Amino acid sequence: MNETAARLAGVYFEVQPPREEQSPLRTDIAGFAGETRRGPVGVPRRIEGWQQYLETFGQVADDADLALALRGYFENGGEIAHLIRLLGTPFQAANAIWQLGQVDSVTLQWIGDAPSAGNFSASSYRISATSPGHWGNDIRLQARYSRLGNEGQPQVDLIVTCQWEPTEYLTGLMPEALEQEVAERSGLIRLEAQAPAPPAQPDTGPLRMEWQTLPLTGGVQGRVDHADYLHGATAMATVREVALIAFPDLHRMPGDESQQRNLLANAIAEADSRLDRQVLASLPPETKEVASAAAWISTVRQGFGEGLTRSLAVYHPWLEVEDPFGKPQSPHRRISPVGHVAGVISRFDRERGAHYTPANAALFDAIDVVATYLRRDQALLLADGVNLVRCQAGRGLQIWGGRTAADPARNPSGVFLAHRRLMHRLVRAIRRVAEPLVFDINGPALRLMLVRAITGVLLEAYRAGGLKGERPEEGFQVVCDESNNPEEEQDLGRVRCEISLAPAVPMEFIVLQVTFSADGRLEVIAP
Repeated sequence: MNETAARLAGVYFEVQPPREEQSPLRTDIAGFAGETRRGPVGVPRRIEGWQQYLETFGQVADDADLALALRGYFENGGEIAHLIRLLGTPFQAANAIWQLGQVDSVTLQWIGDAPSAGNFSASSYRISATSPGHWGNDIRLQARYSRLGNEGQPQVDLIVTCQWEPTEYLTGLMPEALEQEVAERSGLIRLEAQAPAPPAQPDTGPLRMEWQTLPLTGGVQGRVDHADYLHGATAMATVREVALIAFPDLHRMPGDESQQRNLLANAIAEADSRLDRQVLASLPPETKEVASAAAWISTVRQGFGEGLTRSLAVYHPWLEVEDPFGKPQSPHRRISPVGHVAGVISRFDRERGAHYTPANAALFDAIDVVATYLRRDQALLLADGVNLVRCQAGRGLQIWGGRTAADPARNPSGVFLAHRRLMHRLVRAIRRVAEPLVFDINGPALRLMLVRAITGVLLEAYRAGGLKGERPEEGFQVVCDESNNPEEEQDLGRVRCEISLAPAVPMEFIVLQVTFSADGRLEVIAP
């Protein structure tokens, strides 16, 4: 509530947004990087719902698919996403100079038909778009001044219009606090004082005045390239909440397929080293034949190594969605399915748990798939590690398949997506309970506390059905005693805890190692 309103008698409701608290335990939150119409550049922003996306990053762009993918994410059950806007260099925000009136250079007093009674803090302002890019060149500002506004005090009204954006009506602004009030109320522009204003001269100047419509110009942006995407992948890796990572515009990125695979390799290597997140990708849009899909997967496996592909899940074919810029003869746009799939995974995670396979699930906010396959070809694609989106009569669009891109012949323990995501959930939970203990005294008491804490986490997973066995000891074991912590390790300040767990069939026991180092670092190691 601004100060002008506060001076009026009455009852007011002031809504405070909830405090933004991140939970690194959640595995239902996705992170996206790509091009948007507007918004902050190069930094992760936490978005809760499609409406908040529109307020922060603007409407769908005609040359980028990220917005449509994110809408699919929310429509399919995603609640929270982290988004990084990528923008090529050079970039600059559109701007213009708003001259309120003339000031005498000698007397430093308002002259002519100037708002001399307005108590303005500046005689001119630089008006800038809230973020860089071409979009700001569509902004137009109308400004009006009234010497006798609310309670007989001067006020300013601004009308901000921009193509594809709701018009902003900023009325009742106090001249002495224009910069602050515009910053609080506008999502499109910011004001910056350029030259100080003369002292106010009460009861002088026009009762009302209106300036000419002011267009903003000079907004520029370069083309997003491979280096920008690498920066986005690096920045996303720092967000602890993110458990699913996707680049909906990966195949639009300038350059050849080797650069696209290089980006995936960097994102997957980071995800695999953290053991708590999964990268989602799609086959190139032109892929139609089973042999082409198999060749792409084979190239990925050879380039990424046997271990890393367990942190990648591939989906195909692309989706047809409604295009806001479509024409009668072509009303749809083809986009990667990764955003919609991430929404389904997010929904299943909250409803059933991270250990549940995100398959045989309805997929919303899409009209059709761009390709269909015979049952024989579907089986071949699944065997190659490609999860399909199918359109079935009476059931609509469904996800079919829940595998990673790992080669089952070489890495059978990393094939199933549900098991990898269960691992991600456990690693996050283990970090939560173990990190507070890293500086405790190294001894039996510390080891006992660590075993109790981790056992509590695994019991939760067992009771939720994520681990097999009729008794908890059949589903997991935790060992942290003298058998794996000899005296020489204790003398070095290290503590080792071995965790064996058996997710639901068909996976056998796998082993995690939690290690405390002498300098207080916690590491979770998986095979």
